[in-house]
Amino acid sequence: MACHRRAQHVPSSCQAPRGLRVDVLTPGEELGQIVKLPALAWAAQTVPFYDYLLKDPEPACMLAGGHCVPVHIPQAARFVWHKLYASTQRRGTPEKATKDRIQALTIAALLASEDAHLLLDALNELPPRMREHIARIKGTLMQTASAHPELIDLLDAI
Repeated sequence: MACHRRAQHVPSSCQAPRGLRVDVLTPGEELGQIVKLPALAWAAQTVPFYDYLLKDPEPACMLAGGHCVPVHIPQAARFVWHKLYASTQRRGTPEKATKDRIQALTIAALLASEDAHLLLDALNELPPRMREHIARIKGTLMQTASAHPELIDLLDAI
């Protein structure tokens, strides 16, 4: 793997030969801050509300070249709300915030039409600070999701 190094830091991500990128993440207050993990001789990017995101993860698999690697991923509904929160935390990278919102709303639209209760359950478990930040962009989210009435109803609950 070719590891990306930042000045004065051990790597926090690697690029595998066939294009698979692996980011190392850890709990933290500020989104994307690079912190050293001495026990691993590595670094990681911090993720606020990591515990919310990873509560009751789902089993999945990842294709890596000719291999199938078992992994655990966040529940889709929790991922939606966390991505929307993360979009409010991007500083100096509005394109990343927009990408976060599009990803979140795409997944949310699918869930709202099939399993809206999952989004509602995950919304009801949002930490208050996450909910406050998402509420600030509620108008933008509702406008973007205007073609999805089921999603609009859920967003209105924020």
